Amino acid sequence: MADSTDEIRRESQEKDARRVTLKEFQNKKSSKFMDPCAIEAKASFKCLDDSNYDKTLCSNYFAAYRECKQMWIAERRRARKNGEL
Repeated sequence: MADSTDEIRRESQEKDARRVTLKEFQNKKSSKFMDPCAIEAKASFKCLDDSNYDKTLCSNYFAAYRECKQMWIAERRRARKNGEL
C-alpha cells in the first residue's frame, strides 16, 4: 500500500501521470471539467475496487487525495491573492 502522494502517482497505470497546471486550469473552457487530483482519485477508486470496498484498507489513498486537494486550493488562493487568476 502506498504511503504518499508520490508513491500513489508512481503506482498509477497512466502513462502521463501529471498534474494540471494552474495556467491550464485558468485557460480551460468553462464547460470543461478538470480535476487536478485525478491521479489520486483514480488510485483511491482502484483501491476500493481491489479491496471489495473496504474503506479502512484505503485510508492512505484517501489521505493522499485530501492532501492534493488542500495543496491545490492553497495554490489557487495564493495565485488569486497575487493577481495571477
